[in-house]
Amino acid sequence: MNLRTPLRMSLVALVIAALLAVPALALELETAQSVRSTQGVVTAAHPLAAAAGAEILAKGGNAVDAAIATAYALAVVEPHASNLGGEGYMVISLADGTEVAIDYRSRAPLHVNVHTPAETGWPPHGILTTLIPGMVKGTELALQKYGTMTLAEVLEPAIRLAEEGFPMGDLLASQIADAYESFLLEYPEAGKVFLDNMLIPEPGTIFRNPDLAHAMRLIAEHGSDVFYFGEIADAIEQATEGWVDKASLAAYRAYERDVVRGTYRGYEIVTAPPIVSGVRVVETLNILELFDLAQYGHPNHPTAAHIMAEALKITQADYNAYVWDPNFYRVPVEGLTSKLYARERAALISLDEAKRYEAGDPYAISPAGEVAFTPATVEESPSTTHVSVLDKDGNAVALTQTISSFWGSRIVVPGYGFLLSNHFRQFPGFEVDDPFRPDYAAPLKTTRTVLAPTILKKDGEVRLVIGSPGAARIPQTVVQTIVSIVDFGMDLETAIRTPKFHVSGLTLNLEGGWPAESAEALAALGHRVNTNYGELDLFFGGLNIIAVEDDGTMIGVGSFRRDGGASAPLVVEEAVVH
Repeated sequence: MNLRTPLRMSLVALVIAALLAVPALALELETAQSVRSTQGVVTAAHPLAAAAGAEILAKGGNAVDAAIATAYALAVVEPHASNLGGEGYMVISLADGTEVAIDYRSRAPLHVNVHTPAETGWPPHGILTTLIPGMVKGTELALQKYGTMTLAEVLEPAIRLAEEGFPMGDLLASQIADAYESFLLEYPEAGKVFLDNMLIPEPGTIFRNPDLAHAMRLIAEHGSDVFYFGEIADAIEQATEGWVDKASLAAYRAYERDVVRGTYRGYEIVTAPPIVSGVRVVETLNILELFDLAQYGHPNHPTAAHIMAEALKITQADYNAYVWDPNFYRVPVEGLTSKLYARERAALISLDEAKRYEAGDPYAISPAGEVAFTPATVEESPSTTHVSVLDKDGNAVALTQTISSFWGSRIVVPGYGFLLSNHFRQFPGFEVDDPFRPDYAAPLKTTRTVLAPTILKKDGEVRLVIGSPGAARIPQTVVQTIVSIVDFGMDLETAIRTPKFHVSGLTLNLEGGWPAESAEALAALGHRVNTNYGELDLFFGGLNIIAVEDDGTMIGVGSFRRDGGASAPLVVEEAVVH
């Protein structure tokens, strides 16, 4: 798919018909692109995945149970963007006041060292781009500590989807068509799973993945041990020719981490800690809070957009310099998220011109830290996926997961039907002799990424659950959408549909739909304006959001830039706690 072509969204009638045809899902759910509910809501990049999560809510599960069910369902219905061989980050906010982040980023195998990337030649995909997957371990950790159901219960909808199949939508069919010659013919195991007798499937084709269903049944029965120690671990080692070996799989750990907190115009921000982008979201909003954005009337007003773009450039410089793997470096989170530091950084912004910015000095406020370094640039993908869940009791989960590029490493584990990620390419692809460089490759180290699952609360109650795919666009899209809702009073659908921008250096990429006069005014300020994008272009992400109105009604909206959907239970069974 050409990312510069507008994506024609269609929650196809046959997908909705498929939902109604599955007896377990006809279980009193409402599934559409947008739903309203008081019984809980799930939004995801595919309506069937959202419905899988809503099914769990309808059966009495909580938001954590539903988020994990949705994450596994996405491995079936959106396999090119996330999978069992990938990773993610989850932010959990429970009604009892518990707030925690689950870090299940992929990590380098035990044999990797500082020289390995140069030795491999830094390929874009293939065996040498894979890392130790984190999804299975991380979701299990979250379920055991904060869920109410068993793995077998939450995996059941995804297993059913993989076994019985579903009608392939336009987006997945298009992604397979684009990948046909570039990799599906080159990687026969992938072709076996995703092609129709080695031919490109048409939209509406019933897609099944019995091998993936088998893998998920094993996980449901045996837990993560089968993946990291048992027969699936054997298969991963063989599929990667020992690159991801059983010793490395056995050494993998997921982590509970403290959330990053902030405030914005009376809202509490709860977001993901380093090595992902929650710190940047908070720092950017701290800077923007110092400007009266509402006076400009609309986020596409050139002055409002200019201020947001400059703030995002400043926080990108700080993120590049200071945010690294917290298992290896002490990141100055307190300084980066300080209102005092934001005031210092905001003073650099001129309303009259676009500028370049260097990293600041958060150590003056938070001395815990390591060296500053500007990383090598890596090719980025619009891959990744996001899930937002809010249950009837006020428990919320924002979960973003990925396999890096669309289709990840291209390696499908034979007999188990899942893709492995290609995150290793994000380590620097050149000889590194300085052991103090924050991005050097090392055993069990993870690469930096830009995931930004975020929850906004007011007076202790969840008001917004938000996140997006889209590589470097993720924190920018999340910030712009929060500003549209909080500063400009937009309803959820309008905020999502409002054209977005992505700033990189002095280049300002504008999504289709920006007023011509705004583009001209931004160019006059010194931005290098690029308008070569369509409306609702998936380059700018794929927001799946839930908002809560003052009366407690939850509104869920699935992405308009992808095949997103929202689902809600109409009736919720009494919860059974295991």
